[in-house]
Amino acid sequence: MRGRKVFSFLLIVTMLWSIVGCAGTDSSHTAKEEDKKSASTAKVDSAASAFPRVITHLKGETVIQARPLKIATPYISFVDYMAVLDEYPIAAQGVETITRNFPSLSKRVAGKEILDLGMEVNLEKLLGAQPDLIIAADDMQEQYEKLTQIAPTIILPQAGDWRETLQQIAEVIGKEDKANSVLAEFDRKSEEYKGKLAFRSKESVLFVMYTGKEQFITWNDGRFDPFYKGLGLKPVDGANADGQLSLESLAALNPEHLFVINNWQSPIQGGVKEALKDSKVWNSMNAVKHNSVYFLEDPSLPGPMALAKIDGIEEIMNAMGK
Repeated sequence: MRGRKVFSFLLIVTMLWSIVGCAGTDSSHTAKEEDKKSASTAKVDSAASAFPRVITHLKGETVIQARPLKIATPYISFVDYMAVLDEYPIAAQGVETITRNFPSLSKRVAGKEILDLGMEVNLEKLLGAQPDLIIAADDMQEQYEKLTQIAPTIILPQAGDWRETLQQIAEVIGKEDKANSVLAEFDRKSEEYKGKLAFRSKESVLFVMYTGKEQFITWNDGRFDPFYKGLGLKPVDGANADGQLSLESLAALNPEHLFVINNWQSPIQGGVKEALKDSKVWNSMNAVKHNSVYFLEDPSLPGPMALAKIDGIEEIMNAMGK
């Protein structure tokens, strides 16, 4: 669709220049405009000439004959990556879930016509959408043959490195330049914010999710490296274990800055601050005493999603940069 719009635009420009040419124009001005038009045409032609292309993925190789225009993503996280690339699927897993629970992504997909395949992907709906490409995750590997009967299908890791996944999807849909510019801008901002947060470099930081009953979830598998390493944040000493963390264990770690991520599957009425406001253990923590507990509304932050990282550095900068 984008290619058609660009072609129509170029056609209109050509017609307008024909009319102006009949009335007489400045030759140097015309030459500059013709150069611009040629550059735009070359860009369109370059994108078109990039196909067909062979994509290697978890189920082998798939030939994509032309730049896909009707893409289905029966994996909710891939909607995030496509939105970052300014592309939107015609059908996707969990559109309603995104709208209700993922504020950053819901803003991106607002007003887009995306068929909701449900959290349990409905293959009949997927077939009815008539996609010309399906980008699925490895949780659907066993259904690969069924998917290929609907449209050419690419299977990518469900929880791969977010930068790699962004580049993989960009390669599939022909938007490598966009992915490169997004990553370059992310790195530029990270470096800028790292400098601005240097005065916090000796203050410990921890990311958790509250599950209720004075229990938390924490992670130590590298998913927060874009923040710890990218922004120069200091991890909490002794925070080596993933999984459940009791309030007492959290207090023993005693971070100076605590980010509490929204638990959309088990929301806590009033949030963690309200739930634990009368707890002596909670109130003994440095982060609580210094008003350095921050609530992150978007629950996708711990997940393998590009937008979560891109928006995440903004939220962390806003919280800790004061």
